[in-house]
Amino acid sequence: MKRISLRRKTRFGSSKGVSTVIATIFLVLTVFVLSTNVFLWSLSQNALYNQAVKERNQQDVNRLLENIIATNATYWVPSTGTVNVTADLVNAGSISVQIITLWVLDATQQKYNVTDLRASNFNLNPGDHRLLSRAVQIPGAVSANLFNAWIVTARGNKVNLATVQNVIVSDVTQGIGSMTLNFFQFRYFTYATSTKLANYAAGITSFNVPGQSTPIAFGALLTNYDPQKATITLNRYSNIWLIFPGAPGQIVQFFIVNVASDGTITTRGYTPVSIAYRETKLIVFASASSSSFSQNSVPPSLTPNPSAVNLMLLGTIGARDYGQNIPFVSVYVYKP
Repeated sequence: MKRISLRRKTRFGSSKGVSTVIATIFLVLTVFVLSTNVFLWSLSQNALYNQAVKERNQQDVNRLLENIIATNATYWVPSTGTVNVTADLVNAGSISVQIITLWVLDATQQKYNVTDLRASNFNLNPGDHRLLSRAVQIPGAVSANLFNAWIVTARGNKVNLATVQNVIVSDVTQGIGSMTLNFFQFRYFTYATSTKLANYAAGITSFNVPGQSTPIAFGALLTNYDPQKATITLNRYSNIWLIFPGAPGQIVQFFIVNVASDGTITTRGYTPVSIAYRETKLIVFASASSSSFSQNSVPPSLTPNPSAVNLMLLGTIGARDYGQNIPFVSVYVYKP
């Protein structure tokens, strides 16, 4: 009886030791699997973090590489509450840039507004030169107010629209007259209908214009820098005249017209256009006659040819008579 009891005790003790070993092995395997998963998860998270840091660093580098130069900014208010802004933009950087918003501040009223440019895909590749021309609504804005503007890129850079040129010409205005011309914004228009400009108000900024009796109109940005700060009013005899040296004695005149915000030309009568001190306005010259509107063009006999362009401005300055000639533009009339 005693032997049988001893054997049973021995077997029972042996079975218990094996179970403990197996449980220990499973525990070690479980710990190993868990630690391996934690290690692999840590590696994946570290890789994601490094990738995010790399992308962020690349974004910062790209943002620093952006170099948009904005010059010749102009502001004019054709009607109360509407501020038209134009500026020359050049991508002087090494990467493409998307302009997403234009901000305009009426510094006189301390009011501002923004227009979204993303829908128009306003993109500039390296070396691109493009004209920005937009109308922004600011309640109460009038032409006598002071304005500032800036653009924002998709990468978050802010670019102020500089008006350096206006400061330069104002210093010499007394030597040439009270009105100055924005040379780089000289433009011409084509027609959508017989009385409506197709591309108003941006136009086509170029010194090559179509001839061969193609109906066109000219646009000039004029700023009043009169030393006496008087308002200049242009009458219906103000015009642009083209002189053709290759055809002595040949002159083509384009008389001033009134143009609505949608580009429609007033065909009956003419309302004198006034430009206050330091105000900039787009003046359109389109008519073949000063008495009533009729489309005008350069005839085939003068195409192709170079031409000297002169602005003949007539009217009043304050209570006095006003007359000024601005002879700073030349064009080449080509066969379209």
